[in-house]
Amino acid sequence: MAKSLLLCLLLLSAYTYVFAHYNHPKTLVSTVTKNPILPIFTFTLNTNEEFFIHISGPYIVRKCNDGLPRPIIPCGSAACAQTRRVNPYQCPTTQNTIINGRCACQATAFEPFQRICGSNQFTYGGGLSMSSLNPRSPTVTFKNVYSLCVPNIFLPDFPPGVFGLMGLAPTALAGWNQLTPPNLGLKKKFALCLPSDENPKNKGAIYFGGGPYKLQNVDARSMLSYTQLIKNPRKLNTYFLGLKSISVTKKKILLAKNAFDFDGNSDGGVTLSTVNPFTTLRSDIYKVFIKAFSKATSGIPRVKSTTSLEFCLKSTKSFQVPRIDLEFADGKIWKVFAANSMKKVSDDVACLAFLNGGNAAEQAVEIGMHQMENILMEFDVGRSAFGFSSALGLVNASCGDFQTQP
Repeated sequence: MAKSLLLCLLLLSAYTYVFAHYNHPKTLVSTVTKNPILPIFTFTLNTNEEFFIHISGPYIVRKCNDGLPRPIIPCGSAACAQTRRVNPYQCPTTQNTIINGRCACQATAFEPFQRICGSNQFTYGGGLSMSSLNPRSPTVTFKNVYSLCVPNIFLPDFPPGVFGLMGLAPTALAGWNQLTPPNLGLKKKFALCLPSDENPKNKGAIYFGGGPYKLQNVDARSMLSYTQLIKNPRKLNTYFLGLKSISVTKKKILLAKNAFDFDGNSDGGVTLSTVNPFTTLRSDIYKVFIKAFSKATSGIPRVKSTTSLEFCLKSTKSFQVPRIDLEFADGKIWKVFAANSMKKVSDDVACLAFLNGGNAAEQAVEIGMHQMENILMEFDVGRSAFGFSSALGLVNASCGDFQTQP
């Protein structure tokens, strides 16, 4: 009898382990939408709450205006110390506060559209739920989420339904990192496919934990090229890339050898933005780039610009512009075709979707959302690698074709 009971317990234990292992989600996924009111991309949590995707945000920022007390994170805790390490460099140092006689951690967020700083209580709790690609656990709820609790006044321009900001920076308290061990067990990576305005489906996808990224029955991981992510010790909230050169029609534009390097103040470098709609180049780079692109398109009639984009061309059915190549230090090339280099502003006018950031631009190059649309990007933070595909239109696909349901 004892042996039979022991055997049953062993079998139950094995079954429980296998069942738990089989049901453990490896990938969380959500549909990405471009907001029609404010030029931001959002994805859904808790069934109906939209969160702004901010790849330079150090943590999750959530609206909380119900007046209810929030769990206190002590000022001397490790979590509070982490907020100090990633305090937005645009903002003053955060000061803690006293709640019911206890020192409560305060944190600061930088609102990128109004460019204002706001401090409030850093807290935890209030679970978030998200879809999984595992059919046995199609919805996953992760609890005790660390977040900055902010009043509505801090996000006044955010459209209705946008509940907060999902910070996805390379930081310990970022949204992706709160899904890794010991919290949920996902890998230290996330992937984005941002929908294009020209895409009639106008949907994209965000994945947490890695692939597969199923695109028309193909795992799109096979389409990715990887380059190294570069660290900037003074700007820990930002992903930087090791850009080596820019080419137009496969001819490198002539720039200073250190054009893309950090300067003594840690400014410069090449980064990515889900805030700025178009790629911004520091003036010394922009002027040489525009000259090269103008020469390469000399056979296309110029049109006077009526937008912030200053270089515009007459667009026709046979309209073709040269490819722009971003070559990284490890030899990998991000090929920018017309769909991502030009912005159609009317039926017969298209403008080069690059901006002059001025002589005092914080970054040498900031790759904007238009250049990232309709391609797959993977941020493999665990390996300090950035993966990118070619334009999905080249394989007759779009971001809306990715699987986002089990």
